[in-house]
Amino acid sequence: MKIIKSLSAALLLTVSISCSAATFDDNQKKEIEAIIDEYVSTHPEIIIKAMKKLENDEEAHLQDERIIIANALRNDKGLPSKGKSSAKHYIINFYDYNCGYCKVMEPMFEQALKEYDLQVVYVNIPVIKESSKKLAIVGQSIYNIDSHKYFDYHDHFMSARYPATDQNSLKALVKSIDISWDKVVDEMKSNRPQKQIGKCLDDSMKLKIAGTPYLIIDGKEYRGAITSYEVLKTILDN
Repeated sequence: MKIIKSLSAALLLTVSISCSAATFDDNQKKEIEAIIDEYVSTHPEIIIKAMKKLENDEEAHLQDERIIIANALRNDKGLPSKGKSSAKHYIINFYDYNCGYCKVMEPMFEQALKEYDLQVVYVNIPVIKESSKKLAIVGQSIYNIDSHKYFDYHDHFMSARYPATDQNSLKALVKSIDISWDKVVDEMKSNRPQKQIGKCLDDSMKLKIAGTPYLIIDGKEYRGAITSYEVLKTILDN
């Protein structure tokens, strides 16, 4: 009934605007509203039609937003990526270092990069654990310091099922890829990596991402993991 009343009020407003040349007193407006209420009550199918239109309008808006965000991310020099931004195909990969399903898909992306004219953009949205945020910020710091060393860090966490995330382990890992931990600390103090990760999270909210993995492949969204490389090939081929 609340939906019916809301729709009735909206219809009444439409009638009032479209008939702006006429002036209705309060009693006339109440009579019009009663007529509309009665019509909506006896024709509930118009509620379904109206709700469907709202859903379609929202999805169209989200699709437009998706394309805008995907194009921006493809050309964002502050984000790790593989392949050229001018590639025929692209995958925008929203991931979390603590996401097991994200890790399962990593080899698929590597294989696809060998077989297709493809760009993969890696967008870290730390949403699973408290350690996700720490790993994301350290990773972004490394990328800002030396982008060529970033994937040594990235691959470590995406290939290990339960990697150590304590401070000493992180320091040892950073040292092993020939990056100064002091430089990483200085970069984190600048607050630049935090802002970059924050921007990734802002984009995820605009896209109404509920969790990872979330993919945009050639403009279309895929919520959840792709189950096999054959499925990914089918998506890229169509």
